Amino acid sequence: MRINDSTTTTCGHVSIFIYSWFAKWKWLVYSKNEKGAFCKVCVIFGCNEGGRGHQQLGQLVITKFDNWKDSTLKFNSHESTQYHKMSVLKADNIINIYKNQKVAVDVQLNNVLKNNLHENRERIKPIIETILLCGRQGLSTRGHQDSGRIVLGEESLENDGNFRALLRYRATGGDVMLTKHLTEASNNATYLSGKMQNEIIDSCGTLIQRQIVSKINKSQCFTILADETADVSGIEQFSICIRYFDTDLSKIREDFLIFVPVTDVTGNGLATVLLNTLTSLGLNLNYLRGQGYDGAATMSGCFNGVQAHISEKYPLALYLHCTSHCLNLAVSYACNVKSVRNTIGSIQETDAVP
Repeated sequence: MRINDSTTTTCGHVSIFIYSWFAKWKWLVYSKNEKGAFCKVCVIFGCNEGGRGHQQLGQLVITKFDNWKDSTLKFNSHESTQYHKMSVLKADNIINIYKNQKVAVDVQLNNVLKNNLHENRERIKPIIETILLCGRQGLSTRGHQDSGRIVLGEESLENDGNFRALLRYRATGGDVMLTKHLTEASNNATYLSGKMQNEIIDSCGTLIQRQIVSKINKSQCFTILADETADVSGIEQFSICIRYFDTDLSKIREDFLIFVPVTDVTGNGLATVLLNTLTSLGLNLNYLRGQGYDGAATMSGCFNGVQAHISEKYPLALYLHCTSHCLNLAVSYACNVKSVRNTIGSIQETDAVP
């Protein structure tokens, strides 16, 4: 078989590949090895299946086409298929990218994702900042009615809490991104619910915890301050604080770390919870140099108290009775004397005067 410019044989049928077909069908190529025609774009960019109904790719793509008498019909039919059109589109994209006329599709998608990520972060930023402000100022976030959207320009009929009030004030003051979020966000992505507030607060607590733990490990010396008491629901809570030297501020600090609910309130049980909790938070217990508890036998017992069990594992962790607790006990007993009780009452009243 050879390529020729003639279109018909003496019998009136095409029996050879016509060179002029290249001009009419730009995607057409002729393989001398296979002795047949192929669609170059579909060979390179075609899928295993094409078009609606999962058309199986055959001649011009997987196998050669050499039935020249039906060439025009076959070429036109192939050119109208959906998978061929998609292959041509992919080829054009590659050419445009090569000529720097168009950004690659994966780059475009990546840019869209980056832009969406940046915008979402900017939208939630004022919400996080407002929760941080409430935390620093010791303000509660929740109100009597704090569900649903925040409608700008309208005051809530009921107290909807400091959090929503501050957001409304901030948006009214000109925060464009917050205003856009409050007016355009879908109902399931406002990030204003009580659950979302708690998740943000938990995340902030985790970050603060990590910073404190990092400073404690950096100081390479710390003391445990802990006490156990029941909350209003009757659950025993173990309060854990750490006393350490802050090398960045060059001063001694006492920072709260965590509340841990406990069921075993024996000395061994509390000691186990205490050590496991400190380890899970990332504290290096080899730097433990002190223990500070009240005088209860469970905590201070020299044989089966918390301090005894911890001292057994970490001998350098010396136990000291909490001086503040000693003062509290002394004042409590002194209040049995009427004159002392009246004096303390007068001091409290004086301190309460604005």
